[in-house]
Amino acid sequence: ALRAAWMAGDALSRVGENIATFTLIPSVHGKFDVRIDGELIASHQHLPDAHLFPDLQDLMEALNKRISG
Repeated sequence: ALRAAWMAGDALSRVGENIATFTLIPSVHGKFDVRIDGELIASHQHLPDAHLFPDLQDLMEALNKRISG
């Protein structure tokens, strides 16, 4: 949940003026998804031997792409 909150805060500080609504919903074991208009753009996954966190740069690219049109 801490990583999700950090990523959310970073994203909002960069492009928050372009986001009408932002909701952070905790899930089990710290998992989280980032969706824009229902489309999954990033996900924190648990594998048997690893935790795969979304990359902030990839998230920001997806956000900027959606904002710019």
